[in-house]
Amino acid sequence: MTAVNKLNNGMKSLFEISGKYLVPVMAGLASLILRLRPFRIPYLLATESRILPERLRNQLVRARSLAVQFHPSLSKVLRTGKALIIYYSVTGNTEKVALAVERGVRRGGLEPTVKKVSEAYDEELFHYDLVCFGTPVLHAFVPPPVNRFIRKKMREYGARRQIEIPAAKIPGKNALIFVTFSGPHIGLDEASPAGKYVKAFFGHLGFDVKGEWYVVGEFHGLGRLGKVLSIRGFLGDIRGRPNTEDLARIEEKTLEFVTTKGCI
Repeated sequence: MTAVNKLNNGMKSLFEISGKYLVPVMAGLASLILRLRPFRIPYLLATESRILPERLRNQLVRARSLAVQFHPSLSKVLRTGKALIIYYSVTGNTEKVALAVERGVRRGGLEPTVKKVSEAYDEELFHYDLVCFGTPVLHAFVPPPVNRFIRKKMREYGARRQIEIPAAKIPGKNALIFVTFSGPHIGLDEASPAGKYVKAFFGHLGFDVKGEWYVVGEFHGLGRLGKVLSIRGFLGDIRGRPNTEDLARIEEKTLEFVTTKGCI
């Protein structure tokens, strides 16, 4: 083994050792700061400040997540009372559900922010107690714009080292997934791969996915064939879905979700 190889191996070992002990040190320091109100407020403001360098903000957010993992009781202190609802909708089905979810979230006591996928790229998901994500289904998967969003966020959080191996749930960070589908061929089985994909995304980030909802929606498009699929498909006549009754149930279900699943 050459001297250069020995040096490289030595440096690698040093980084592995330092990384092993750095994580609990970061968590311990952040936990101490966050327990003290005079320091907690400036710390949390710093995580959202555009004045600080992005890399420093990311480190502060990561340290906060680590602190909560090591000390779950901090999750109650760090609750923001805010919910983010992200959705993608082409025909309007998913948007209707997103707005029903918004009403339920608001009634449950959280302050909702609603954004389309195209508007949510700059959102820091960890700034919210609850993130709700809605998508339709295209060929048993999420549509390309949804996939692009998820892949970009995965790269972003991966680069910030906020995707741990194994992924540990962060207390106080919850997610709700809702998928709209028509399922003309095999029903729910056409939609579940899309829902599981989104669920895996939030699981990688450490969010506790406490709801995975599938909502029937009328098939739009393809002209006359689309109308046939909405009448004679696997689920029967689904014209007009989600209808007023569906949306009312979703609103009530969301209210119950927020108030009983530890989101407030």
